[in-house]
Amino acid sequence: MGTAQIPLDFFVYICSRNPIAVWAIEHFLASNSFNGRFAVWLPNQLLITPPGVHVLLIDVCSISEWPEAVRKWTDAGHRTLLLTTESWSSRNPALRALHLGVRGIVHVSQGFIQQLSEAISFVARGQLFASVEILDEFYYGSRRLRPRSVTPHLSFREEQVIDLLIKGFSNRRIGTVLGISERTAKFHVCNLLRKLQVRTRRELVDKHGDVLDQHKSA
Repeated sequence: MGTAQIPLDFFVYICSRNPIAVWAIEHFLASNSFNGRFAVWLPNQLLITPPGVHVLLIDVCSISEWPEAVRKWTDAGHRTLLLTTESWSSRNPALRALHLGVRGIVHVSQGFIQQLSEAISFVARGQLFASVEILDEFYYGSRRLRPRSVTPHLSFREEQVIDLLIKGFSNRRIGTVLGISERTAKFHVCNLLRKLQVRTRRELVDKHGDVLDQHKSA
């Protein structure tokens, strides 16, 4: 694992009820000169963390309540990375996870160790890690479906923000999903309201959300 790419005061936690998985991740980090601290965290524990970058690796197979764990860590300003089975190669569960605020998805399969190393580095730097197909759909899917007349003259970032606004995301969650600050997310929301000539987020959703839904189902 490239230590130069990992920020200082870096912490990795494993969320798993499988002791073999916990041991394997801890062994992997130790054998790759991991430049950070390692701990185990479970959903029934309090979330108390020191200053620094915190990444939670969630073993989806043993943590059925992983969405709640993701929300808890995301709301605290931390990052989550899911360890999943091959069945997660399909689009829907992976996209759902990214929209919840997950920063990375790694399949437990051949090449898992190399992928995990890359994923931890990506997520630690504030980037997303998933398959090319999933990221392409996450960033561009809704934009391909949207009729040009609905949202004229929007930047790529504004297209992303309006997708999340229509899903009911707060500025904070928009910032978490897109890897930007809450203040920057608010700036984009204000620009959208001005460009689309609406006064409130609710008015934007009422005016444009229905049109997009009709277009997608057509």
